[in-house]
Amino acid sequence: MDLSLLNSEQAKAVLHKEGPLLVLAAAGTGKTRVITYRIARLIEEGVPPGKILAVTFTNKAAEEMRQRIESLAPGRASAVWVHTFHGFCAKLLRQHYEAAKVSRYFTIYDQSDQKRLISDAMKECGFEREAAKASMYASIISRAKDDLLDAGSYAIYASTSIDPSRKIAAQIYSVYQKKIESAGGVDFGDLLLKVCSLLKEHPSIREYYQDYFLHVLVDEYQDTNHAQYIITKTLAAKHKNLCVVGDDDQSVYSWRGADIRNILEFERDFKETGVVTLEQNYRSTKPILEAAGRIINNNGRRKSKTLWTQRQGGAAVRVQELIDEREEASWVVQKIEEGKKSGHPLSSFAIFYRTNAQSRSFEEALRRAGVPYRLIGAMRFYQRQEIKDALAYARILLNPRDEISLLRVVNVPPRGIGKTSLERLKAFANARGLNASESFRDADKIDNLTPSCRKSLAELNHFFDKLRADLPNLSAWQAMARILDESRYLSWLEEESETDIEAASRLANVQELLSSVKEYEERRQARGSPLSLGEYLEEISLQTDRETTDTAADSITLMTIHLAKGLEYPIVFLTGLEEGLFPIGSGNSSKEELEEERRLCYVGMTRAKEMLYLTHTSARRVFGQTYSNIPSRFVMEAQLSGELSTERTRDYTATSAPVVPAQRLGTNLRIGARVRHPLFGVGEVLEKSGSGETAKALVRFENGRSTKLVLRYTPLEII
Repeated sequence: MDLSLLNSEQAKAVLHKEGPLLVLAAAGTGKTRVITYRIARLIEEGVPPGKILAVTFTNKAAEEMRQRIESLAPGRASAVWVHTFHGFCAKLLRQHYEAAKVSRYFTIYDQSDQKRLISDAMKECGFEREAAKASMYASIISRAKDDLLDAGSYAIYASTSIDPSRKIAAQIYSVYQKKIESAGGVDFGDLLLKVCSLLKEHPSIREYYQDYFLHVLVDEYQDTNHAQYIITKTLAAKHKNLCVVGDDDQSVYSWRGADIRNILEFERDFKETGVVTLEQNYRSTKPILEAAGRIINNNGRRKSKTLWTQRQGGAAVRVQELIDEREEASWVVQKIEEGKKSGHPLSSFAIFYRTNAQSRSFEEALRRAGVPYRLIGAMRFYQRQEIKDALAYARILLNPRDEISLLRVVNVPPRGIGKTSLERLKAFANARGLNASESFRDADKIDNLTPSCRKSLAELNHFFDKLRADLPNLSAWQAMARILDESRYLSWLEEESETDIEAASRLANVQELLSSVKEYEERRQARGSPLSLGEYLEEISLQTDRETTDTAADSITLMTIHLAKGLEYPIVFLTGLEEGLFPIGSGNSSKEELEEERRLCYVGMTRAKEMLYLTHTSARRVFGQTYSNIPSRFVMEAQLSGELSTERTRDYTATSAPVVPAQRLGTNLRIGARVRHPLFGVGEVLEKSGSGETAKALVRFENGRSTKLVLRYTPLEII
């Protein structure tokens, strides 16, 4: 095998003999090459291919690994066990189904199957009104399995928790598990949990595989959770020929169970570990690597490493301050158009942002410019569930006969108006020639409706009547704000976001919708005419109908930074670098959370090959209210050497929008403090609990509303 294509450190890792090996592979340093060459070298030296296990995280990565091994060891690579963790566990369970107590032909339930079964379990437990929380409970159960807590163990844990959602989750988990097992199925968490149990409870099986696999290699080791850690450690316990490859500086998935301690403490787990650090980067220019390095060096919990490259030259990283998110998007699109004229295909460009909600301004700017784009990992902004819900409420307000919109939101948030009640309501309406909305007024005449359902229908009817009467005197933003407030949709998302990361994302999207309405309103006002709710809906409908499709061959790529990991683009725009947005919720974040945010920034920066732009705005709309910002600490950290090119477009005074000075909450928020919410108004803090990601405050507002708010996602201003 020709090792001339490897640098000295890569070759050192490939040629490592027996015993544990930790390969710290910094961004763009060729880790996949090291793994595949090492496997080929083991085969060349006589290790039977079938005795080698290589584990990674995605099917795409596993297939790429297989192909590379085959090219290096033709005709001998097919016997190597190359799998994702879940694929490997599924294979073991099928071979030992009796010992694992699973069906011989078990079905693997995916996330949608899991959520459906959890919804059924919730109904059986009497939590049908909370059906919209199925995603949250699916996440809780999955994390429990990753931590090797079966239903019984989780029930014990939940009994000691002060969080009532944990006790509810324990009940749902128990019923859900019985349902999935009776159906002869397993979910992704079961694949890991049941293999851990299999290896623990059956010594003969455990010892067989410890003898069978002479070498175990794990890619992206920084992303392993507790169950994956136990499986890896158990399989390699005898021969200790375990090679793990990863980068602690790219550990950004703690929210889905990844534990950075697995890679940081590897040398403690396996004595006499050989350590190889890959620092030569083959992707990026020197200015990009140095800027990224200055940022990540501020983390305390990390293995020391310094990226370098033999590439000469390279443009300075450019930092650009813009007025607001609309100008930020326009500026980025302008730079892309300039780059295209210089010969760069659109596929060379990528726009990264911290939250999905930020895609809206870029989508609209790209559509206005007629530039095709691909949105990765999310639906286009106006196609997202929560946005369609909010717009459905608005459409019903304007058109009471819009039955499709009405049926979409009649039980969102949950009001106890189930499918059976709706069928009875529709039958009643059809028999009398009414539409569904009109039949609400006669709900007391419909047979077999529960008292609570009749009450909910009457309240919903009153809500629409009252708002329709006020509509002529409301601007588009005021109307949409009233819809989200008085329908309780916004407070429902606030409550959900306490424990559900998906709900937190939906809340951010709804906030962005209100900012979108305000932006349209301001553009119309600049032309001397007001914007009604109906005109806004028409504008949005026409816009979404003429959207550029995702299938354009040459298009810009838009995605959150989390999804950018493992990818690379010649030109990258890393946007929204403001305190509170990136790092997100910085005033309420723990040291560990801030370090993960810094790692995420490092990941985003090191995706760029030739040119990197860092953008931030001096103001940004939240709920339609414009708040002033300060640049992210990451921008400050990157500029320490003074090598960055910084520019500013113009002073914020050039815009007419009123600006509220940003107030960072954090430890400044005290019980009894007076605060202002963009929609709910002025209130008083009654309670404060949690910290970092989970910091919450119970606020009683002057309008009588008392709401628990997740501070990381809530723009509260201290008065």
